[in-house]
Amino acid sequence: MGKIKGKSIGASLIKYLLPCMLVCMAGCYAIDIIMGSLYNWYAASHLAEPGAYELKITDERRYTLLCMIGAGKYLIIPLWSAVCLWYTFRIFYRRELETPIKALQAASDRILSDDLDFKVENSCTNELGQLCVSFEEMRKNLYESNYELWKSLEERKRLNSAFAHDLRTPITVLKGYADLVKQFSGRLSPEKQAEILQKMSSQISRLEHYTEKMNSVQKLEDIIPEENTVLLSEVVCQLRETGKLLCGGTDFVFEAESVPDEILYTDRELIMQVFENLVSNALRYTAGCVSAKAELIGERLSITVSDNGKGFSEEALRKAWQPFYRDDKAENDQHFGLGLYICRLLCMKCGGRLTVKNGADGGGMVTADFSVKKCESR
Repeated sequence: MGKIKGKSIGASLIKYLLPCMLVCMAGCYAIDIIMGSLYNWYAASHLAEPGAYELKITDERRYTLLCMIGAGKYLIIPLWSAVCLWYTFRIFYRRELETPIKALQAASDRILSDDLDFKVENSCTNELGQLCVSFEEMRKNLYESNYELWKSLEERKRLNSAFAHDLRTPITVLKGYADLVKQFSGRLSPEKQAEILQKMSSQISRLEHYTEKMNSVQKLEDIIPEENTVLLSEVVCQLRETGKLLCGGTDFVFEAESVPDEILYTDRELIMQVFENLVSNALRYTAGCVSAKAELIGERLSITVSDNGKGFSEEALRKAWQPFYRDDKAENDQHFGLGLYICRLLCMKCGGRLTVKNGADGGGMVTADFSVKKCESR
């Protein structure tokens, strides 16, 4: 902060004292003349003859009054001087000191109450004005520090909520496998049991890898896709199997075009994370059926998840992807409002995008597409 150029309090005080001295001296001179004239008039009216100093009368009361008139100027002049100084200092305080002092007091009170959303305004250029400017700089620094701390806490809160949100889906899948084994206990072939165990092990590995990835980032935007080669048929098979497990007793229809076994360059874990979030979101609003479609269009993998519910409201179409957005009519307290936000962010990380709209026959329709070409910049 640069040094502020302006008059000091001492210089300002001198500016007020000079007129005060002139007025005070003029007043004292006038008082001296008036009191002298009054003394002479009173004495002349009671003298025996001009030039004599004996009074015509010996009235002690009048003699005392004459003495008081003679000494009066020695009392009135100091009183007049005191009044002039008092009035000068009063004007000086109101014009030079009162505004910055009140501004500093108000700022101190608001800072003590943790209210930093204000500005210390003052037009004075003296030392107190400089102090107000310094106070404003301190307030701004405190505000910025608190804002950064608040952002960090909010980001941590959002990251923790996203972590808790995304853990529920793999746990649901594992629970589905466990229920399947329990339901067909003793009737599953060794091959089927081995297949289920392999899929459960795959989900557990996903949980471990996802946990490590979330622990390594400070915010969701820091997630970096790990591009690997993966077969399209494997992705389609995993999407179909995961969708069935997530939907449970709800009808699930999966459609995928018959295409050659293409090699994709992408982060399969992030694709599955997006798909699981979309299916979980569709289950929340469906009227009984969830459908999904996966297709390879050029160098982009497109996954669309639809439901036959009432669809998105006008507000939701504009805000559904925003963090912590929840439909006012939603009654599920476990819904954090992070699903579509996470999906959109992960799609962008994978070079794609997320589209939210309503289907032609009603119901919500969300499409996520991902770039599956080899790209060193991602």
